[in-house]
Amino acid sequence: MREVEVRVGGLDAVDADVAALVLPGDPDLPEPAARADGWLNGALSRRIREEGFKGEAGETCLFPTAGDRPHVLAVGPGDGESDDRLSPAERLRRAAGVAVRTAREERAASLAFLPDPDLAREAGDHGARASAEGLVLGDWALESFLGEEARSERPSPPSRAALVWPGEPEAADRLTSAAARGRAVAEAQNAARELVAGPPNVVTPRHLARTAGEVAEEHDLSVEAWGPDRLREEGFGALLAVARGSRQEPRFIVLEHDGGRPDDRPYVVAGKGVTFDSGGISLKPPKGMEDMKFDMGGAAAVIGALQAVADLDLPRRVVGLIPAAENLPSGTALKPSDVVRGVSGTSIEVVNTDAEGRLLLSDTLSWARRELDPVAAVDLATLTGGCVVALGHEATGLMANDDALAERVREAGERTGEFTWRLPLWPPYREALDSDIADIKNSAGSEASAITAGWFLREFVGDDLPWVHLDIAGTAWTEETRPYHREGPTGVGVRLVVEWLRSEE
Repeated sequence: MREVEVRVGGLDAVDADVAALVLPGDPDLPEPAARADGWLNGALSRRIREEGFKGEAGETCLFPTAGDRPHVLAVGPGDGESDDRLSPAERLRRAAGVAVRTAREERAASLAFLPDPDLAREAGDHGARASAEGLVLGDWALESFLGEEARSERPSPPSRAALVWPGEPEAADRLTSAAARGRAVAEAQNAARELVAGPPNVVTPRHLARTAGEVAEEHDLSVEAWGPDRLREEGFGALLAVARGSRQEPRFIVLEHDGGRPDDRPYVVAGKGVTFDSGGISLKPPKGMEDMKFDMGGAAAVIGALQAVADLDLPRRVVGLIPAAENLPSGTALKPSDVVRGVSGTSIEVVNTDAEGRLLLSDTLSWARRELDPVAAVDLATLTGGCVVALGHEATGLMANDDALAERVREAGERTGEFTWRLPLWPPYREALDSDIADIKNSAGSEASAITAGWFLREFVGDDLPWVHLDIAGTAWTEETRPYHREGPTGVGVRLVVEWLRSEE
């Protein structure tokens, strides 16, 4: 979306093809819905009384108008009680996503989004930020690989949108600032979605490094991308082992936002970057393997988060780390029963080559601990199918060695609508990773697999580095259309990480 502006007022402030009114299913209409009902000769209130519109979450009803007046789109926010996770801001974020998708389907060139006054007051400035996020996120669709004819047949998104907020004119600057922050984060999240959706013959480790370089140049970040020679020098034996089966060279990408004082210790955000995961010698079944291009969702989230951190100019030193490789079978590929050593020097028995993401992250976290001395580290990874079995597609699995950090990350997820659920890293789970011939093995089998994968990573951060692991295997993409997500990648983690970093003292 090329333009999102904020206006304070009611229908008089609307200059758009469609005015989307967020309405609970109450026939006693507040302004500006009451005025719109007058335009419609009472059709809106009649529809509500007759229960043709109940105000349920995601519900829509379009009322065409005559003359120069905008068409009226009623959008339901839900009652906030049937799903009490949802804050007022998240309800507005979802309603905005539904509104912009509906406007696109109606081929509207412009959209005005008007929240219910009570909901807007309850959400405050965060509601304006969340609404802007919903408008930008709901507008995204992957079209870069379509031909001109196919692209021309699809409805174009609205070229501009306005948030028309109830309140006094003096609030306009504050609300505009909040919406601008939301737009910056959502655009970064859409960039992450674009990366994840790209085909694996395009989105290779080299491509991730080039993209990181372009983001760094455009958003004033510093960047390095290491190839095999530097990786050998630094001792990245686990990352190099995963990459052995592919002709695509691995990369280790370091993105940095230096927003703090020169001597500040950094916050580290790491993301798994397996650009295609066949499983290696432990080959995955053919069905669904095409989705394994999504296995770099953590890497994309790190690039998106660093872009947003730079755009918001957060007063933090933040380092994004991305280990990138393909995991393919060949005569040179990593084999089950191989033993490898990485940055930490720990010997790892590889009992399953499809448990490769944790090998990449073991080197990454060990290097960060050794070289950067971070304040805290958060990693994001499409790590285990076990997390999908445990939590489905509604929540990201969270594991941590520090309760206070875990709670701050969880709260950031609550505020941004990127929900997490903490899983236990109890000592008995670690015993399942004991190896007869090495310090640790990389897989403990199917039982509690998300937790034992988290325990494997914990071995490489120790007790002195506060650390959170986010298993986004179930939340990095969706197989159904959701309020502000089309079927496909979600870019999950961008909003959560930025909010966590923003709120750190």
